[in-house]
Amino acid sequence: MTNRPPHTTRTQRTIGMVASATMLALTLGVAPLRAASDEELSPMLMSPDAVAIKEVQFHQRLDNQVDVNAKFTNSDGKETTIAECMDGKPTVFVLAYYRCPRLCNMVLNGVAKVLQAIDFEAGKDFNVVVVSFDATDTIEIAADKKNSVVHAFNREGDPTGWNFLIGDQQTVKAAAESVGFQYVYDKKSGEYAHASGIVLLTPEGRVSRYFYGIDYPTRDVRLGLVEASQGQIGSPVDELLLLCLHYDPTNGKYGLAILNLVRAGGILTVAVMIGFIGFSIRKDYRVQAKVNSIEATGSAGGHIPSS
Repeated sequence: MTNRPPHTTRTQRTIGMVASATMLALTLGVAPLRAASDEELSPMLMSPDAVAIKEVQFHQRLDNQVDVNAKFTNSDGKETTIAECMDGKPTVFVLAYYRCPRLCNMVLNGVAKVLQAIDFEAGKDFNVVVVSFDATDTIEIAADKKNSVVHAFNREGDPTGWNFLIGDQQTVKAAAESVGFQYVYDKKSGEYAHASGIVLLTPEGRVSRYFYGIDYPTRDVRLGLVEASQGQIGSPVDELLLLCLHYDPTNGKYGLAILNLVRAGGILTVAVMIGFIGFSIRKDYRVQAKVNSIEATGSAGGHIPSS
């Protein structure tokens, strides 16, 4: 029985390793993007009844202009506008109602949590504007809500950069519509059905970014503020990240902007590996044929000639 040459075993091991690497390249480089789940694509909703939930959505209106000159009343009882609250800075814009028993509190706590983790300074680098869509909220209620949220943001309770506003029904509705936010009052429960999330505005009051739900990724919100600021804030590292990442409006998150290059690299890697496998197989066949020829000659002549 003819023994297989060591070269054949080595080649098979090489082919096995290359095949494994090929599968990895296919997975990383050319596999289709994972479809976002319903949970990622849909804003979190609070629904007092099943009918109302169908009427509330959070439609993205990127680059839409918010009426920053509309008049509101702040938690100190003074008349103000969104423009005055923004003060020419990128702004986190939130729609909530201050007596909400559940979701609004989670949204505002999420805002305080993520901004606490970002090394930008409220009132200096950005501002926060919260508008109540409940026309029955009062100045006192707005002040109490501001106090609780600001203390969640910083232990000192420094309110700089935080603005909690109330307004008449028509003005509030116009502000909500400008960012695509919908809400419905349910008479039976006495509560509102509404979407959840936050909006980032440029210093001029244009819609820049959306982040849905109640828990907002620190990196994404930071990059969103940098982009919304139009160069006012951010570091060279932020600018570098923005070259590699882009905002995906379908899920309100940042992802790789060079994904197509990665996939192209994966295809090229697979092609090279397939070529290497073919070369290894052909080389193995040639070596095996030579060995078989030598063995056949040795059997016929009674000895194997030295090479």
